[in-house]
Amino acid sequence: MKKTAHIIVISLVVCNIISWSFLFFQKDNFFKVVFFDVGQGDGMFIETPDKRQIVIDGGPDYNLMAEKISQVIPFWDKELDVVILTHCDSDHMNGLFGVLEKYKVKNVLWTGIEKEENGEKIANWKNMLEREKVEGAEIFLVQSGDGLTGEDIKMDFIWPEGILEKVSKNDSNNNSLVSKLCYAESCFLFMGDVSFSEEKELINKNIKADVLKVSHHGSKYASSNEFLTAVSPKLAVIEVGKNSYGHPDLGTVGRLESFGAKVIRTDIKGDITVFSDGNDYKIVYQR
Repeated sequence: MKKTAHIIVISLVVCNIISWSFLFFQKDNFFKVVFFDVGQGDGMFIETPDKRQIVIDGGPDYNLMAEKISQVIPFWDKELDVVILTHCDSDHMNGLFGVLEKYKVKNVLWTGIEKEENGEKIANWKNMLEREKVEGAEIFLVQSGDGLTGEDIKMDFIWPEGILEKVSKNDSNNNSLVSKLCYAESCFLFMGDVSFSEEKELINKNIKADVLKVSHHGSKYASSNEFLTAVSPKLAVIEVGKNSYGHPDLGTVGRLESFGAKVIRTDIKGDITVFSDGNDYKIVYQR
């Protein structure tokens, strides 16, 4: 009973951790998502029309993500509103150490799910979070049903269904934090590294989105036909670098294209910025 109550309280708090109503900048009516070229890993930066900033994952390199962020925000800006870790694999987590070290972060969100094979890195991550708490950051454990809301902005966390303690190597990917972020009528779906089995659970949810961050760097074990039917993406972004896993799989790329999605890759295009006015979007590449 106590555990259930605790989760409900967290859900209510997380839904209000950002007040988008106070503005330090004039709105420019554009929503921006940057898919950084961080090598074989994920690293994304989001800026809302009122200049609220969200970071999702950090890639495999300790310093690169922080350097990338410094290139897309003013040099004097040393604060970030929200940092989100989808799961504790090194290609998603490592770069967030550098981000938390360089920037003052107001809120850190993660599932709290630890990867058994990553004990030392988990210990370092928890120590980093304790330092962030001392410096004033709020730390939240999130799951399906939690979210962030604001003026014209809504971010829903739709997976995993519950907060576990420790998982195996494969289950770490499958318990990635999946989120859907909408600005007016324009929606982005961030899939972490989940695979076919989790997609079967997600197709019963509202996952339709214009832009899809393709799961697990374009793995052959994700992005099924049933899933893509439910999402119906116009644009599919694959964050990928040099690797020995066969990412992205040609069959996966073919499925995405067969559903009418424009497929773009960070290893080919470099940093990919998607601007949205709430109805339509445009893409800018930067090598």
